[in-house]
Amino acid sequence: MSWLKEPKGGDDQLKGIPRLVLFYLVIPVGVLLLLVQVWPYLEETLEGRKAGQTVANEAKKVVVDTAGSVWDVALQVLFWGLVVAAVGAVIWAIGGYILYRYYRQQALLQARYIRILPSDDTVLDIEKITVLTRTFGEMHRHRRHRVLWGPPWFRLRFAMPIGSNEIGIYLSFPLDKKSSVIDTIRGTYPNAEIHDLKPSQFPQPTAGGVGGIFTDQWGKRKGLPLASLEQKKVSMLGDVLNCLRPGSFIDLQFSPVKWSRFEKRFEDAYDDLKDKKMSDLDPEEKQRKISLIKRTTGRELPFKMRLSIWSNSPQAVSVIRSTAESITTTMNYDGTIRFWLQSRWNPMADANPIPTPLPGSFMIWSGEEMANLFHLPPANHFIYQDPEPNDEDPRGRLLHISQNQRSLAENEWTEGVLIGKVKHPLYTREVRVPHEHLSRHFLLTGASGMGKSSAGVEMIQSMIDDWIQNPEAPGFTIIDPAREIIAIIENRLRYLEGTGVHIPKEKIHHFNLSTDTTHVVGLNLLHSIPDIPVNELAEQIADILLFKQTSGDLQARTRRLLAMAIHSLLEDDVAHTVLGIDDFFRNEKFRHSVLENGKDPYVKRYWAKFDQQMNLEIEPILAQIDPLLQDPTMRRIFLQKESLFDYKKAMDKGHIVFFDLYGMQDNEVKVTVGHLVHLYHQYSKQRDYSARFHLMLVEEAHLVQIPIVTALLSEDAKYNFGIGLVTRDIDSFHEENFMQAIKGNIGMILSCAQHEGADEVESLTRGTVKTTFLERLQERNVAVYLRTKKNQRSHTTVCVVENDPPFVYLPDGKVADHRTEELGLARRWGLDWGLEIMKQSAEARPIEEIDPQIAEYMTENYNIHD
Repeated sequence: MSWLKEPKGGDDQLKGIPRLVLFYLVIPVGVLLLLVQVWPYLEETLEGRKAGQTVANEAKKVVVDTAGSVWDVALQVLFWGLVVAAVGAVIWAIGGYILYRYYRQQALLQARYIRILPSDDTVLDIEKITVLTRTFGEMHRHRRHRVLWGPPWFRLRFAMPIGSNEIGIYLSFPLDKKSSVIDTIRGTYPNAEIHDLKPSQFPQPTAGGVGGIFTDQWGKRKGLPLASLEQKKVSMLGDVLNCLRPGSFIDLQFSPVKWSRFEKRFEDAYDDLKDKKMSDLDPEEKQRKISLIKRTTGRELPFKMRLSIWSNSPQAVSVIRSTAESITTTMNYDGTIRFWLQSRWNPMADANPIPTPLPGSFMIWSGEEMANLFHLPPANHFIYQDPEPNDEDPRGRLLHISQNQRSLAENEWTEGVLIGKVKHPLYTREVRVPHEHLSRHFLLTGASGMGKSSAGVEMIQSMIDDWIQNPEAPGFTIIDPAREIIAIIENRLRYLEGTGVHIPKEKIHHFNLSTDTTHVVGLNLLHSIPDIPVNELAEQIADILLFKQTSGDLQARTRRLLAMAIHSLLEDDVAHTVLGIDDFFRNEKFRHSVLENGKDPYVKRYWAKFDQQMNLEIEPILAQIDPLLQDPTMRRIFLQKESLFDYKKAMDKGHIVFFDLYGMQDNEVKVTVGHLVHLYHQYSKQRDYSARFHLMLVEEAHLVQIPIVTALLSEDAKYNFGIGLVTRDIDSFHEENFMQAIKGNIGMILSCAQHEGADEVESLTRGTVKTTFLERLQERNVAVYLRTKKNQRSHTTVCVVENDPPFVYLPDGKVADHRTEELGLARRWGLDWGLEIMKQSAEARPIEEIDPQIAEYMTENYNIHD
């Protein structure tokens, strides 16, 4: 048996109780008393004890005695009947009051409260709203539950609290109807959010104020149909809410009832029209009769309800009158409702879901009529927008969730690296991404000045906070061709050190690879990595140098030729650099000296058949190498045979590493970043599964659309190493394989506001984050797209977070004004701190020491040419 089946008992049965008492109690008792009085006469007559008396006298006496007895009995019956009736009425009243109090107590105990947040894509779907009201109309209680708890009462409230211009939508309902209520609302408004509330969070008016209730209109319009949302297909609820001001409330208490209650509402109207033919009716009466016929089909699901409004606003009377007029206009049709203004009795002061049974304060509405107030306003109404800032009497704004805003569960995205605070109308909390998820890499993009740096700095600052507190926390590496985020982070580290925080400088590395450097770390491209096959390493280095992701026979032959040359140089007993590649192709003697130490027979066979006429394949290789040999800074970086920096140790021990690439040419950035990514990736693969996580943040990532990065992003395996690609020019991502690797494998996409690249973000997020949304994002707001797997299925989380500004400090500890030259001074102060660390380290050598050695090295190879 369905629990929603309507019980057959009703108030009509209660009306028959006095009749039952009369026929089954009062009359039987009276008859019994009459028999007691008449019995002696009947006994004497039947036994013949007084035969001497005449029949006439006997009859006369019997009649007189009987009449007197009957009168006495009648008086007694009347008296006792009145007593019984009075006692019954008292018992009935006391019982009814006790039952009413009990039901109210149960209703208060079982009441549950929610807040409904519409979404900014809410539309007026009449069919769904009809289903909504009809479903609530079916929420009767089963007879047993009705006896235990009474009829279910619901309470819809629109509230604009004092001191706020935000209008909220609230609903209370019985506990046993929770699943039905939640499922019905979600089915009607799938993008709306439903938030559970405590009873104290359900808004209540304060003492004082003005308000009133609505009742049926009396007179010739009494009982006639009110406006139907299904019929007029226009929502006026937004206009009603527009009348509210701070401290104002609209309250709708309703309970589903039997259709007979709805039918009774129309009795007077029916009586006036039922005996008249259609031809005898005037146009107004004819229209009313047609309306009555259409609205009383027997399929309606009616509600008993009380509608009230109240305001504690300083202009309460004006607000209430305006709101009442708007509601009356909304409901006006053949029939209408009447508002009673008063200030003594506030029906909303009673927090109980069951309303006080004040006679005449209830109305019976159909679901179609109640739908005018029982739905969410469509999002195209101005009530969703902020009021004009200079308005002297500002209206309210319906609190709602914008596109891609969503609530996060209490245990959802709470651990790991902070990416911002979730932006939500009702609450704020940190959003954190676990290290394991960051090992699937991420992309951070946004137009210049819209908060990209703020998001990146907040993530790194989060890691620094953990790193300072926990010696076992992971470290990170920043590669920055713009010299922006490095300056900010080093400024903050120096500030923390100045406040007394212990900064273990032995775990911090700063490498300036720009032209203004004084010390240079060696990044030998032909650096041998243990436990990696030489042929595999050679192919990867070839991909770094031939960074253009092109296809064709020439590219394939060139790549193969370069890989073979690198293979031979790696097998030589002498360490080589990229200069050796140039010498290998330009100097036959040098090539033979290298090949003499070769070990791989296939490589030897390949070079035995080498044709000097293969200049077509050699030229692209030399064209890539020459810029690295011509530029003095590049020579210092790539012609040092030894690499003194221990990449694996830096990852294992949680070190912080800064690579400053400021001023590098695009091709130089591609080779440098490609080499660093390759080294970090290869060493991370050699670490234990439980090794410490390490993050690499790459600024200006649009410059590194290279095969080595594409291959890394395409890997499914995770090695506790993640790359964060940061760029403002995502529309410059034109390499198809690179874009496909991001789209198919990357675990997180963060996007600030942008225009030209917004369509690219929409494509990368598979249409989840829309172009129009990104174009409207506010500064330092980030759309977050997270991809995970749950139960072997792909799961997507989308939300919006807000970041703090990337502020920096002056040497005196004050926050620098970003609008003045203080910003440059603060960043320089941070960079000087990092440069001092570089000068004191043994990993970066002074250029005065490097340059003579490189010159000698190049001359040595030149002599071999001779």
